[in-house]
Amino acid sequence: MKELANDFKTIFKKDRGLFGWMFVQFGLSVFLFLLPLLNLNPSKPKVWARYSDINNGYSQSDWYYLIAFSVIALTLGVGHILLSARLYTRRGKDMARLFLGVSMAIAVIAIRFLLSIIGEG
Repeated sequence: MKELANDFKTIFKKDRGLFGWMFVQFGLSVFLFLLPLLNLNPSKPKVWARYSDINNGYSQSDWYYLIAFSVIALTLGVGHILLSARLYTRRGKDMARLFLGVSMAIAVIAIRFLLSIIGEG
């Protein structure tokens, strides 16, 4: 744990650009975490909750299905930031930036996917 704290201190002191990327990733993850929670409607038995290639594309399911996006957001936000900090010390800043870039792309795709599902309801 102390090594991870030292990794973040090193990143903060030596590479503010990477720290900025981490902050953006954290912001995207917080948005992805809050979006389904703010749009939950537990009073309805079924809500638009997923996309499927079968039938019309969108299907209805239980309202708590949307909470899975919040779990994904926690994994993306916390896990990928911690992994990129470790990559910075082990493999260098280029590898850490590449990893964060891919992680941000995944978060943007997930946000877009979630907005299309929520927009159906």
